Amino acid sequence: MIAHYKANFFTEPILVLTFIFCCVIGLLYHYRERERFFFLGYFFTGVALFVVSVTMDNFIFSGRERAIIDEIFNTTFELVEFSCFYYFFRKCLQNKKIHKISRAFLIALLSISGIFFALLWLPGYQIDKIKEHSFFINVLEFFGLAFLCLCYFYELFTSAPKKTLFQHSSFLITTSTFFYSVLMIPFFIIARDIWKNERSLFWVLSSCHYLLLTIVLLTVARAFLRKIPITA
Repeated sequence: MIAHYKANFFTEPILVLTFIFCCVIGLLYHYRERERFFFLGYFFTGVALFVVSVTMDNFIFSGRERAIIDEIFNTTFELVEFSCFYYFFRKCLQNKKIHKISRAFLIALLSISGIFFALLWLPGYQIDKIKEHSFFINVLEFFGLAFLCLCYFYELFTSAPKKTLFQHSSFLITTSTFFYSVLMIPFFIIARDIWKNERSLFWVLSSCHYLLLTIVLLTVARAFLRKIPITA
């Protein structure tokens, strides 16, 4: 396990500690706000994913069995992540057409993921294809997040300003999420080939993924500490 953490420059345990920190912040400062509860569920899912990964390291699985379990939990995390931000942006955005588009995208992502989960139980579904389709779902999710961020920026910069940007709790969350999603799209498009042929480079880019997500979590934690709604 130490070798695994060393390969990604110990950014993964830092990310896990950030998830735990956010869980504590979320429990103390939820203020009975619905969007905060969604993020709290997201934080706990991140911690659970790590616990499952550590637990599996103590059991012996074949390569395909391990890949199936990994991708079930990874894809579940991605669905929770997108669903959480879906409800966050649903409260932030006023345009009803965007609401309909984002809802249709969420339904499509859930449907594609459901098909992926069903395919995992087919005996002929090999590890290479499992990874390829898992990375494809990653790309779809990040495209959806980037789209919602751009819609937020459009509404923010085309409306009459009521306060400075950094007074918006939602602005820092959206900005960090935008860079997180946009920078990760190219990585996950080529991730399958890198995973097969350049495993060391794959872990370097994974560390960038963990670092960017850590920044997103810290901006959410900062918003939690303020008494105003995180969507304001």
